[in-house]
Amino acid sequence: MKKILFILTVIVFSACGKDFLDIQPETEFTDDNFWTSESNLESFAYGLYNNFKGYGNGGFFGGDHFFSVNNDDVIALDDRIELDFPTTVPATSSGTEWTWDQIRKANTLIDGAEKATVDEATKNKYIAIGRFFRAYLYWEKVRTFGDVPYYDKVLSNSDQEELFKARDPQTFVVGKIVEDLDFAIANLPDVDDKLHVNKWTALALKSRICLAAGTTFKYHNIDASMATELLQASYNASNTIMQSGMFQLSDSYVDLFASEDLSANPEIIMFKKYNENMRHSIHSFIFHEPFFGFSYSAVSSFLMADGKPIRYDGSTHPGYTEWEFSTTDTIKTAYTSYPVYVGAADGRDLRMANIIDTTRLVFPFNKGVPMYSPVKYATYELIRTQPTQGVQATTDAPIFRYGEVLLNYAEAAFELGTISQGDLDKTINLLRARAGVADLTMAVGFNADDRDPTVDPLLWEIRRERRVELMLEPFRKFDLLRWAKGPYYDKEDSFYGVKVASSVVFEQSINVIKTPDGYIYAQAASDRRTPWNDRKYLYPLPADQITLNPNLTQNPGW
Repeated sequence: MKKILFILTVIVFSACGKDFLDIQPETEFTDDNFWTSESNLESFAYGLYNNFKGYGNGGFFGGDHFFSVNNDDVIALDDRIELDFPTTVPATSSGTEWTWDQIRKANTLIDGAEKATVDEATKNKYIAIGRFFRAYLYWEKVRTFGDVPYYDKVLSNSDQEELFKARDPQTFVVGKIVEDLDFAIANLPDVDDKLHVNKWTALALKSRICLAAGTTFKYHNIDASMATELLQASYNASNTIMQSGMFQLSDSYVDLFASEDLSANPEIIMFKKYNENMRHSIHSFIFHEPFFGFSYSAVSSFLMADGKPIRYDGSTHPGYTEWEFSTTDTIKTAYTSYPVYVGAADGRDLRMANIIDTTRLVFPFNKGVPMYSPVKYATYELIRTQPTQGVQATTDAPIFRYGEVLLNYAEAAFELGTISQGDLDKTINLLRARAGVADLTMAVGFNADDRDPTVDPLLWEIRRERRVELMLEPFRKFDLLRWAKGPYYDKEDSFYGVKVASSVVFEQSINVIKTPDGYIYAQAASDRRTPWNDRKYLYPLPADQITLNPNLTQNPGW
C-alpha cells in the first residue's frame, strides 16, 4: 500500500508541473513571508526569554535558584539537587548542557531580522535582541565546557565543514560575546523596562560576563592581557549603570525575593513575571519538603554588626556566642522540621535572618539530622497565605539587579588595581548599610580567621560580601570555579552545620556524626560528593559527540 501511495504522489506532482512546487502556502508562515512585521519579530523573540530560568517555567524544579546548591554554602541530601559534578563522561548529550537549539534560535532571529521588511531601527533592535541572547547562551557554554564551536549563522545540513569543525578557543568565543553585547548596548532601547531586554539589561549582562570571563582567564592562566581588557569592560559597564541614576538599592532585601510584583522595585533591572497561569514551586522546595540546609561555612561567613567576623586575629569576637541546639525531646526520623528559636543571627548582618530561618531547624528527607533552614524567597505571611505544596507560588524572580552590579564593580576595581575607599563607599558599603553592618575600609583592620591565606585581605572581604549578598542565588558555584577555588568544596566546615548539645538524644536508627566540638555532619563521608579534582573546572563533552565529530576533543582529565 505504501508503494502505491508513493507512486500516486509522484504522478500527481508530475502532472501539476514544476511551477506548482514553487508556490508558497498562502495560509502558512514560511521563512520568506514570516519576517514582514515587527509583531512577527517580537513573537519569535519571546521564545528566547525562557532562557531566563528564574524560579522555573511552571514545573516543580528547573529554575536557576533551585539548582544553586553545588557549592560550599549548602549541604544537599539528594542527588536530584545537583549534589555533585559529573563523575563520568556522559554517553549522550541528553540531559547535558551540550545542546544548541537555543543558540540556533538566536541566530534565526538575527538572520530573520536582517532580511525583515521593517525600518532600520526596528531591524537593529531585533538583531540586538538575538545577539544579546546569543551572548548569554554562549557564555553558559564557555563557563561549562571552555572551548566550544562558535556559530554566528543558522546552519543547514549542507554545512558539513562547519557542522564537523573543531572547538573554537574560549578566548575567541568570549571576544565574539563582547562584540554581541556591544551591539546590543548600542541598539537596544534606552528605557526602564524591567520585563524586556533593553540597553540596561545588556549592560548588566556585560558587567556579569566580563567579570566572570576576566577572572577565569586570570586565575586559570588562560590569557592575562585579555583578562585585564575584560575586567576593564566589566568595570566600565557597571560604572555606566551606576552613573545613570536609574537604579538604586531597595530598602528591603526581603522584597527582592518575596514580592508579587517587582515592577516598581528600584533595584530591579530585569525580572521574570509569575502569575496564576505561570507559577513556581520554590516555596515548596524550601518549606514543604526541604531539600537542603546551610553549611557551617556559610553560616560563619556573616559578619557581626561592627563589620568584623565571628573570629579574627586568632580570637573569638567578644560579642559573639555560638548558638547551640538543645532540647529534651528525642530527635526522630519522623521530623521534617523542629520549631526553635535559632539564635545564630543575633548581633549579626541583618541579611542572615533574611536568608537563614531563625524560627526552626529542618530535617531534610527525614534523616533525623537537624540543619539550618533557608527562608530567603519567602516571608512567613506569604507561607501562611499561599500553599507550599507543589507548583503554587506567584512571586516574581529577579534576573538582574543593581546589588550584583555594585559587587561586580568592586571586584573588577580590585582586580584592576585601581580600587579606592570611594569605590568601596559607593558599592560594598551601600550593601552593608542596608544590612546594618559597619563599613569596609581599604586597610580592613583585622585578619579574618576564615581567610584563605592566598587571598588578599581586602579581596577576601569583597568576596565575602558577594557570597553573603548573593547567597542561594545562582552564583557561588561559578564564582568558586572562576577563582580556581575548587578545593573549597572539600573544606570540612562545608559538610557540617548546627552545633548540637551533648545532652540531645537521637533515635537509635539515626547516624549521628559530630565534630569533636559538637557540630553535626549532614552525612557520612561516604555519602558526600566526590573529592575535588581539577578536571571538575570544566564539564566533559558527551562521548557520542566526539564519536560523531572526531574533530572535537575531550576536556582535560576526562
